[in-house]
Amino acid sequence: MPPEYTSLTPVRIAPDGRLLINNHPSFFIGFSPGPPIGLETPEGGDGWAELAEGGIRVVREGAPPRENWSCQSMDHFEKILDCAHAHGVFVWPNLRELVRLDQPGRRKQLAAFIKRFRGHPAVLFWKSADEPEWGKVPVKALREAYELIRELDPDHPVWIAHAPRGTLETLRPYNDACDVLAIDIYPVSEPPGKHSLEVNKGLSMVGDLTRRVVNLAGGRKMVFMILQACWSGVMPSHNPKNRLMFPTFRQERYMMYQAIICGADSLSFFGMPLELAGRDAELGWNWTYWRAILQPLFQEIRPGSELYPVLTAPNSDYPLRFTGAPRIEARWKEASVYLYIFAAAREGATRKVRFSGVEDGEVVVLHEGRTLRAERGSFTDTFAEHDVHIYRACKKRPKVE
Repeated sequence: MPPEYTSLTPVRIAPDGRLLINNHPSFFIGFSPGPPIGLETPEGGDGWAELAEGGIRVVREGAPPRENWSCQSMDHFEKILDCAHAHGVFVWPNLRELVRLDQPGRRKQLAAFIKRFRGHPAVLFWKSADEPEWGKVPVKALREAYELIRELDPDHPVWIAHAPRGTLETLRPYNDACDVLAIDIYPVSEPPGKHSLEVNKGLSMVGDLTRRVVNLAGGRKMVFMILQACWSGVMPSHNPKNRLMFPTFRQERYMMYQAIICGADSLSFFGMPLELAGRDAELGWNWTYWRAILQPLFQEIRPGSELYPVLTAPNSDYPLRFTGAPRIEARWKEASVYLYIFAAAREGATRKVRFSGVEDGEVVVLHEGRTLRAERGSFTDTFAEHDVHIYRACKKRPKVE
């Protein structure tokens, strides 16, 4: 038997849903699935190093599939964990059918897997069944798996991702089987929005479903949304009638920030190894999309950015007011004397929006190279459809009697 790891990275979910690593709040950007071991850049460099430098801090990797439980396959998974850890990246292992404790032999296999890897420093949390309500996976089996995992490993939470299907009533029973909740949602397609059965077919469905997860979480579980790079609904290899589409920078930026505004505490992007061409296909990774869209986008929120400590800060009850809701959505957090306001516009006509309750003076619009002026406690800005504006304003100083 291989030795078990003893180095633990305690992971907790704070009462407000934030992720705590060694008691420090964290906001994660991830990929699902992650890159292959030994990933190279188009120039022959270290691909994992470039992704980590660009802000990627967690990837989803799968346990050996189906009945493939040879020592060789388990050792390969160990190499994935080692590779990720060497680059400062965490992994959430996808436990696949191991969590189906309604099937014979699974309990022993699940216990063996958790025991072997629970102490590996790369493990962030465990992924339970994928889209279980849509896939008709029994709640009882997943609850028993959850209880076994947490008994064997109290230091790493369990994560469940739902499909954009079902209702709060049908999804809520699965809460007993996880600590982290997600919904995967991929709006960009032809026709638009075919990934969802909801009436809203616009990009703003991301926020609608994020709010659904927040409602499910009830302030007691972490919200970790999964957004689109590529998915089966746009892959001609999956269906010749599909039109291959990737979100533009503007679309991806809106979806990313709308998810944050509506309550996401971390984000993962799905499909980077899918439907590749040319040099990307040779390397097994969509370097074209990474460098054109995601890498520059993640510069805004990656560790080391101005916004990263803002994202990890607790929610604020600062008395900010703004016009234009519900089309205009906003979330704000405090950092020192500043109030950071994340605001985005759903589908609709261009409009002026007034924000009130800040100190008079300069308001910086981050990542746009412009400033506004707050007067009499308010400032105004223009929002076209899917615009995202991030403001750094001074909090109102208390009056001195």
